[in-house]
Amino acid sequence: MAAYSADRDRGQAGRPSDRYGRELAEVARLGLKGCMDAAVAGNVLFVIGGGKLTVWDISRPASPVRLGSLGNLGNTRQIEVKDRVAYITARSDGLFLVDVGVPQTPKLLSHFDTIEMATGIWITGKIALVAQRTYGVQLVDVSNPKKPLHLGTVRTGEAQSVVARNGIAYVGVWAARKLVVCDIRDPRRPQVLSKTSLDGYGDGVWVQGKYCFVSTGHHAAGMKKRNESDPCFGGGHGLEIFDVSDPSKPARVSRIKTPRFYRIGMDMWDVAVSGRYAYLGDTYNGFFILDVGDPARPRFAAHKQLPFVKSRNAHSPVGGFAVTDGYVYVAGAWSDLHVLAAPGLARPVEIADPDPPGIRPPQPDAPTGFRVYRPKGQVWAVTFAGDTALVAAGSAGVHTVQLWPKITRLHVFPTDGFACDVKVYGSRAYVAEGKGGLSICRLGPGGVLERIGRYRSRGRSIRQVVVPAPGRYALVQAGGSWFEIVDVSDPRRPVRVLRDSQPGLLYGYQIMEGLYENRYACCFWHVSGFHWYDLRGENGPMRSGDNYPERVGAANGLALLENGTEALCTLNDGRYFLLKRTEKRPLAELPKFGTGQAGLSGGKPSIFGNTLYVSNRPRGTVTVMDISDITKPKLLAKYRLDGNPGLAVEHNGVAVIPAGYQGLLVQAETQTP
Repeated sequence: MAAYSADRDRGQAGRPSDRYGRELAEVARLGLKGCMDAAVAGNVLFVIGGGKLTVWDISRPASPVRLGSLGNLGNTRQIEVKDRVAYITARSDGLFLVDVGVPQTPKLLSHFDTIEMATGIWITGKIALVAQRTYGVQLVDVSNPKKPLHLGTVRTGEAQSVVARNGIAYVGVWAARKLVVCDIRDPRRPQVLSKTSLDGYGDGVWVQGKYCFVSTGHHAAGMKKRNESDPCFGGGHGLEIFDVSDPSKPARVSRIKTPRFYRIGMDMWDVAVSGRYAYLGDTYNGFFILDVGDPARPRFAAHKQLPFVKSRNAHSPVGGFAVTDGYVYVAGAWSDLHVLAAPGLARPVEIADPDPPGIRPPQPDAPTGFRVYRPKGQVWAVTFAGDTALVAAGSAGVHTVQLWPKITRLHVFPTDGFACDVKVYGSRAYVAEGKGGLSICRLGPGGVLERIGRYRSRGRSIRQVVVPAPGRYALVQAGGSWFEIVDVSDPRRPVRVLRDSQPGLLYGYQIMEGLYENRYACCFWHVSGFHWYDLRGENGPMRSGDNYPERVGAANGLALLENGTEALCTLNDGRYFLLKRTEKRPLAELPKFGTGQAGLSGGKPSIFGNTLYVSNRPRGTVTVMDISDITKPKLLAKYRLDGNPGLAVEHNGVAVIPAGYQGLLVQAETQTP
């Protein structure tokens, strides 16, 4: 989609300063190329971008002096600094905690396996709040920064950013256009208090006194056409102010708009407030300072649009910013860290949070009808070699476990990154271990794993692996958008033979298990739909040219039917449809099948005989259906979990569910769906 021109909108009112205040002067750049966010603590500036943290002395604010740096921090997105620790979100690479007590030599303290794409970050007391996009907000105990621990999750919807004051969290929710307010005073059982509509996609939030400030972008509410003829198209940019004296009933006080604009690719909007001034980052539109001394009548005081980047045909977007006395440090995603002079307008941002939530001791319990195996890490996936379970347990590596007659751990295989997936083919195990790549292991007696080979995709984490018969190729998700096929016929020398990326993202587990017609692999991207790959091409694996360009939602998936010529594809409303490789009809014309039960949702499907399991990680549900007649499914059971369930597995008629930080759930033998 082409960008709607902000300059065109400004031109209707004459000079930009006529509407958006005086233009701020840029006094320095740091030579960092692109960067995503910045934070200030005392006389020290912290900047992230491109997987790196750089630290700067700003004793002279207009002339920062570089002190130190730390790399290998993944897909860096937001940063907060508190008590000599920097907390850095890195999307699919999780959360990094860095000791910055000695600015010249920042040191990694720990790397935490978040439940999804770590995007926003806020620290309240000894708790880190991590906005997880579609999964909501995860609460993490950071009392010991070397050993962060999962506390709980509040399912807000597509969270971008979060702040907290006095045990209440305020969340900017993206495409749903919501301000969601949550009670986190019991961080193990956080609760949603209210959801309030916005006139743009939600992101940055700030609270000062009784007011909550929310930055918004993309399209305004009420858009009917996705083009410039609709006045709401690109009209969601701006700042909204709410009275949150009663957090359960936010009351809108005012709204002010920045230029109408739309371009996909960068979709972050940030806000902070100090005294009577609000600071607003609005990606391509630039940086704004607003006078909010009268919250009912906000007005623009100053602005700065970042440089135009010819190769991108757009102005460099604002990622984030930090404020000190008289100056603002603005992170340009495609340009640099820009130092802007704002005398009389820029003031250090202070955070008043006198009553943060405490942390209660855990009280683990098992869902009714299940036994639980709890490793120290997050359980992402499970597979079986005979009766031995192999458990991908995030930061705890891969555990081999005997589940019957009692649960007994056999062996722990440590991984270089988070163990996100594991598969077995023959006598080999294949482990997707995040930044550690793909490990190929020999599976020996007693469940012992021995690494015999490794494949790395430079700069990309391996999050999913599928090894279809006859075991020559491993299909992997690399990073946030790449599908790769690796020849593993010689496990000591795995070789990539195909790499592809299509419009959209791979949020996780979007590669189908098995092969259509014993030769075609399938992967779907959340924007461009389903793409097929021929593993028997004349010159090796190749794109088949088949594409079913329908969106089904990244939380959904597809499972191959026993006939090998159709896949069952789930939908958000709890129904499913059957898809052939060569299907050309639009989704609206395909038959959909469901149980007719209210309240069901989509998720990742897995099929065992006549039983269909649908695991919804964002919502924490597992639905079980009888598909003896695939056109008339019958609901057998629905489980609502505290954790985030991955693909369910059935072994000897018993359901085994990887449930994130809730552990591995093993259905009691006396319990049937």
